[in-house]
Amino acid sequence: MSAYDDDSYFQPRNTNNPEAVTYCPRGDPFITFAGRRWWINYHWTQSQGTYAYEPFKSIFDPKIIQRTAKGVQLQILPGNDPAVWRTSELVLMDKLGYGKYLITAEADGGSFSDLDANAIFGAFLYQYSEAPPSNGPNTHREIDFLEVLRNGGGNAQFTLQPYESNPHPVKFFGIPAGTKAITITNHWYVDPGLNVVSYFACYAGDWSLANPPPEQNLIAKWMPSDVPGIKPLIPHHTDTSCERLHLNLWLMHGAAPSGPQSVTVTRFEFAPA
Repeated sequence: MSAYDDDSYFQPRNTNNPEAVTYCPRGDPFITFAGRRWWINYHWTQSQGTYAYEPFKSIFDPKIIQRTAKGVQLQILPGNDPAVWRTSELVLMDKLGYGKYLITAEADGGSFSDLDANAIFGAFLYQYSEAPPSNGPNTHREIDFLEVLRNGGGNAQFTLQPYESNPHPVKFFGIPAGTKAITITNHWYVDPGLNVVSYFACYAGDWSLANPPPEQNLIAKWMPSDVPGIKPLIPHHTDTSCERLHLNLWLMHGAAPSGPQSVTVTRFEFAPA
């Protein structure tokens, strides 16, 4: 297999590795949610177990991911070492490609505006291996549907990669105080002119593809193809692509939060393009 679009990371290294699965509840590296399988020990390595270095400096602990009546609860919890916290990440095993992605989530601690300043809730497409140069500068086909984090431009952002590009491929915005539930959508498709488009949106409330969010609930939207210089960063999907959806709750550089944090992902839906 070519070094590009190499999907082998997902099989022998973690999902079928007898040592890796000992870190998972009941030795099972998968959880079922929204009718699909999600991988829970993505960050495991032979040398460090579930500890991941920069930018995380934390343990991605599969055992603190909880399947609840509402959905899947991602948590940040203290570890045995007070300097190393435990965090959470899910990776969808299905490679879905172009289409409309919808995710709903609730901030268990009250509202997304109350999420700790050091905590980041993320929903994004990413492939572990590099894409071929023909894909453009976004080498891991990364589309950050949403990152909830404190920064100079608000408490949330939509992003493409590489972030250091000029102009920065980011749209900052603020999730209003008191917003307990949000619905994130990203429509990734090829338009009639054969241009690849990624349309980002975040809404207040709990909505679905069958019951779409009304315009008055829109918090922010972004069409990066409308911004000069950013369009080449929108990745292409091909027959060999291996980008997958990730959902996580983590700490930048392992900086300790004021206390435990949790977000429950309550829905995931996908409609092919």
